[in-house]
Amino acid sequence: MVKAKTPSFIIDVELKGTNRDLLMIDAELEVNRVIYNTSLGEYLKREKQMKRTKRYKKLVRISRAIKSHLAKNSNKEKMEYFQNEQKNLSEEFKKLREEFGLTEYSMHEYIKEVRNHFHDKVNSIIAQKTATRAWHTFKKKLFGQAKKVVFVKRGEMDSFEGKNNDTGWRFKDGKVISNDTVFALKVK
Repeated sequence: MVKAKTPSFIIDVELKGTNRDLLMIDAELEVNRVIYNTSLGEYLKREKQMKRTKRYKKLVRISRAIKSHLAKNSNKEKMEYFQNEQKNLSEEFKKLREEFGLTEYSMHEYIKEVRNHFHDKVNSIIAQKTATRAWHTFKKKLFGQAKKVVFVKRGEMDSFEGKNNDTGWRFKDGKVISNDTVFALKVK
C-alpha cells in the first residue's frame, strides 16, 4: 500500500562550518556519487544478462506478434483475447525482471556491500534513497522512455536525501545535525 504523502519542502541555506566540515560533506557526496553510479552499473549489467536469455527473446517475439495482431484486428472477441494475452505477457516480463533483480528493492540489498566498502560513512537510509534515485533513472531506460542512462561525474553530485528527519542528516532547532557534528546556519 502506498504511504500517504506528507507536506515537504526544500530549503537552500548556507552552512557555517570549518574547512574540515566542508571536506566531510564533500566526502559524503562523493560516496553517494559512487553508490549512485555503482547502482546504475549493476542495473545495466543485470539487464544485459536478462536480455541474453532465451526466455526474454521469446517474450519479446510474442509481444511483437501480439502488438501486430492488435493493430490489424477489428474483431471484438479477438481484440479481447489479445489484450488478455498482453496482460499475461506483462506479468511474465515482471517475473523475469524480478528474477534478475531489476527492481528498486533488490538494489537496496546490493548497496549494503558498497556501504561496507566505505566503512559505513553514509547512513543506510541515505544510501537506499540514492539507490532509489538510480532506479528511477534506470527505469526510464528499461521501459523505453530514455535511450541511455547518464553516470554522475566526479564532483558533480550536489545533493542527497533521507527518508525522514530521524536519522542521518537532520534539521533540528535551526541547526543541521549529522552524527556528532552540528552545523549552524547562515540565515540572512
